[in-house]
Amino acid sequence: MPEPAPNKKPELSKLKSSKDLAVERFGRSDGLAIVTNTTLELAAHYADRYNLDAKDPDVSVLTAALAFSRHKEFMLLQELERDLHERVLISADDETYAEALFQAARTGAHSSVHKEMDRLHTRCKIYHKELSELAAPGDIGGSK
Repeated sequence: MPEPAPNKKPELSKLKSSKDLAVERFGRSDGLAIVTNTTLELAAHYADRYNLDAKDPDVSVLTAALAFSRHKEFMLLQELERDLHERVLISADDETYAEALFQAARTGAHSSVHKEMDRLHTRCKIYHKELSELAAPGDIGGSK
């Protein structure tokens, strides 16, 4: 019986960064900035995205407010997901995620959180509009 050929060394490659994965999957990484950057870094990201001077007082206030609102919006989403996950885990009758989501929606368990998220989302739209008005026409998009 012939001896089996020795295994080749596996080719190792560097894992892709979260930014590379986001660009590969979604075509851009704007949303990733919300979860990977601090509020100040995210504010600078928005200033860069609109090609505005981050040190300008008007730009600074708008981008900081936008960054803070996005972070708060994301944190609320995370808490909703945690709550739904907990509801599934503690359900006595092996409730599925969909059933837990339906029950939470039906009972209005998260209605105040949804209202706050809607309010934040509306504020963010206003901040984006104001930033685009400050930016020169055709200058939006940034270099990233």
